[in-house]
Amino acid sequence: MSLAKHAKSAVLWNAAFMFFRTAILGLGSFLIFRRLLAPSDYGIFNFVNSVIGFLQMFAFNCFVAYTVQVRDEQDTHFQNHFTAGAFFQIPLFIITNLVAFGLRWFPQYAVITPYLHLVSLLFLLDWGCEFRRKMLERAFNWPRLRALHAIGLLAGFLVQLWLVLAHYGAYALVVPVLVVTLPFIIDLFIISKWRPSWTWSWKDYKPAWRFGWTRVASGLAFRGRQLIESAVVVSLLGLGKLGILGSAVGFGQMLCQNFAEQLMAAIYPVLTRVNPDPHNVSRVNALVLRLIAWVTIPVGWVAALLAGQVLLDIWGSKWSPIAPLLPWAMLAGVAVTLAQTANTLLLSKEKLKHCLVADFLVLAGTVLALIFALPHGLQAYLMTIACVQLVVLVLMLVWLVEGHHLKTGGVFDALLPALLACAIAFGVCQAALKGTGADIKSFWVAVVYGAGFTLLYLLVLRLGFTARLRELAVYVPGSKYLNRILRLDQDGH
Repeated sequence: MSLAKHAKSAVLWNAAFMFFRTAILGLGSFLIFRRLLAPSDYGIFNFVNSVIGFLQMFAFNCFVAYTVQVRDEQDTHFQNHFTAGAFFQIPLFIITNLVAFGLRWFPQYAVITPYLHLVSLLFLLDWGCEFRRKMLERAFNWPRLRALHAIGLLAGFLVQLWLVLAHYGAYALVVPVLVVTLPFIIDLFIISKWRPSWTWSWKDYKPAWRFGWTRVASGLAFRGRQLIESAVVVSLLGLGKLGILGSAVGFGQMLCQNFAEQLMAAIYPVLTRVNPDPHNVSRVNALVLRLIAWVTIPVGWVAALLAGQVLLDIWGSKWSPIAPLLPWAMLAGVAVTLAQTANTLLLSKEKLKHCLVADFLVLAGTVLALIFALPHGLQAYLMTIACVQLVVLVLMLVWLVEGHHLKTGGVFDALLPALLACAIAFGVCQAALKGTGADIKSFWVAVVYGAGFTLLYLLVLRLGFTARLRELAVYVPGSKYLNRILRLDQDGH
């Protein structure tokens, strides 16, 4: 199968998986469970996740990812990677438990220690899970990969539902993280009957070692930012406020970043092996950036307008502080999504130093925001974070253009049509709202507003940017039906 067909298959399977994960399980759990759990429960989970995420940057995940990066099959050396996993994962399991014991001495953090002890098991489980994931990604076996992931998520959702109804509080958020790994482990050792030989060769592992530590340094900036943010917010404002902040940011991540993360994970193995001709690379990168921008920008715009009141109606008054945060959380979500996309495009061309600089710039901006903006409230903090992400996004786009991995026209084609279409759709919808005197806080008015905005957005793209839309539609699952709906096959095409 050609790389183009692999890419299209990857998009198809990951689109189906994203719909299952976000629209069915993710949105359902996001909307329902927050009504049954307290903000402090989510604060505990966010803090535990920050600690684990930071320690996880020293796990073998960064190193086994090299198997997707290399072009030749003979350079994968999967047995070496599994052997190396023992030297990463087992010590991290022990260190996590030592950290949990140490946090008992700090009253504001002591509450998370039993949860941290439990989640330390993730390092042992992730050893087999992440190894199997990379094997399947390397083989472009997206049907099996996404089926296993979907089974794990469904099992985790059912366990979470039972724990919530049984009033286990934050444990209902922590335990599913462990459950998700089990299908991959079962598939690796029981169904596929794969067995480690415990072989090792420093000569073969050395390239992965260099690649991994560069990714560790870059990841530490990202995970370190999350850990510092959690620690400072809990120390100054408490676990409840961290739960509010995490839920606002998580909403933006669910609507914007999940799509981009799944898409980039799907096509990354293709990007690393695409024809290295600069014209071809810039064309492919422009299409990727355009697809993500044209999806995430309108989603973020609509959610910023409509989500606040809808979520309060579902969750109840205990979540009222989240409403003013959502517009800025969505702006930050869109900026982070586009910045991470640019980061991945740089990484696919092995521009590791550029990625590292970008990650540390975000870390520095976050520290400054915690010092100068957080004392003025969570809204001021999110506004500052959104600005930091936008600045770093611009910088990475400049690097891509300077490195001939993207053309300036490709950047404009990704951003300007989406922004213009959103602005026109917004103006028409606001005029209609004012003309009818309808209240946007009403649930059904918000539904109609969102549907109208989406249709107008697509109409502007169809009428004003037909050629660019047609070019993009070729790579979208169900392109034949999309062409018919949007009448892109007209005019002799």
